[in-house]
Parts: sequence; C-alpha cells; structure tokens
Amino acid sequence: MSASAFLQGEKIFLRAFEDGDEKMIARIENHPDSRQTLFYAFPTSVIQQKEKVEKFVNDPNTVIFTICENNSGQAIGQTALFRIDWVGRMAVFYIGIADKENRSKGYGSEATRLILRYAFQTLNLNRIQLHVAVENAGAVKVYEKSGFINEGTLREAMYHDGFYSDFYVMGILKNDWLKLNNY
Repeated sequence: MSASAFLQGEKIFLRAFEDGDEKMIARIENHPDSRQTLFYAFPTSVIQQKEKVEKFVNDPNTVIFTICENNSGQAIGQTALFRIDWVGRMAVFYIGIADKENRSKGYGSEATRLILRYAFQTLNLNRIQLHVAVENAGAVKVYEKSGFINEGTLREAMYHDGFYSDFYVMGILKNDWLKLNNY
C-alpha cells in the first residue's frame, strides 16, 4: 500500500492531487482519444490544469482524486465527485484515464467501484449520476457493471467533430449499490 493512498484497490489506489499531476490531466484533455469520448473542444496547458484542479480542491462540493497504479505508483488518471449536493445527498461522477496503454486493464472499473463505496459508505450520499455519450460503449459497459442504470437520453446534447451526440443519463442509488454488493 502506498503511503499516500486514500482509497486502496487491488490494481490501483486513489490519492489526493499532488504537484505534477497536472501534466497527466493535461494529457487526458489534450489527447485526441480522450477528447473524442470526453468532448473537450479546446487545448489546455499544464498551467491551466493546475489552476483548475486547485479550484476543485478548494471547492467544498467537489472531491477529486488522482488514480495511481499500485506497482509503480504512477498517476494514470483522475476521478471525482462534482456538484455534491449535501442536502439532497447526490453528486455527479467523472473519470478519465490519461494514456491509451492504461485503458482496458480494469483500472477505470476499479476506480469506479472505489469511489462509489466512498460516496455511499463514507460521504453517505444517496445518488451518483453521470452523463456519457451513447457512442462510448466501453464506458457504458463499465458503468452498467458497476450498477449504474440508464435513466434516459439527452438528445443531441453536445456538438463534437461535426455532429450532435446523444448522451445517456445514468444513475445509481445507495440502496441499489448495497444490494449489488450484498450489504
């Protein structure tokens, strides 16, 4: 277990943002593959990423983590709960894996499971939701496997690469998560 691990998994751990992570985050938002699935339209610099993350770190309605590979300790992605509604007990989920060689290894699935457990058991949230492009079948599969349910479609929700894309609204409730995990 890494000394900086906040949430520990089998393949990865989640920790707080540290200096230098902004380079990895800039790779997420600038790489053509990531931009294709996350719909980023503008280039971003390491300096902009550092400022953005510092803003999130200081936002009481955001909890942001760096995803690190267990063996190397290398930062490979970012995940977060945004727009936390402490009265309504809900949040919006985000995840991004920086480099193609770290995708399809189960890191995103494990990070999703870790953050859901944290959201429901530690923060006592009742609902986690997300938006995902209909075309992003890999992400939809990960979310469904984690217990998210497709609750509807936002038609032509975003414009990217010359066309409008539909987005699924997916959500998971604490009770559903508890049943899925045999609590």
